[in-house]
Amino acid sequence: MNVILLESVLFIALLAVVGALVLNALGITPVGRRLRQTANRKRIDKQAELTCPIHGLQREDDLVRLPTGEPLCPKCYQEAVHGHID
Repeated sequence: MNVILLESVLFIALLAVVGALVLNALGITPVGRRLRQTANRKRIDKQAELTCPIHGLQREDDLVRLPTGEPLCPKCYQEAVHGHID
């Protein structure tokens, strides 16, 4: 019985060590750097998509989707549909 428990503990320790090595390798290898850069690029692209050049940053829920799929800020949409609104 003790052998089974010891084997289970050692297996869990092995999984923890392998997990730590993988996470550490992702932090210092080119693959890890590429994954971080991709995540940063996606975050920056999403923020740029939410920023209107005239009215600034908008919430994603407030954006109006045009039939072409392009997002438009609600103030620009209101100006385009109803004319200039203060």
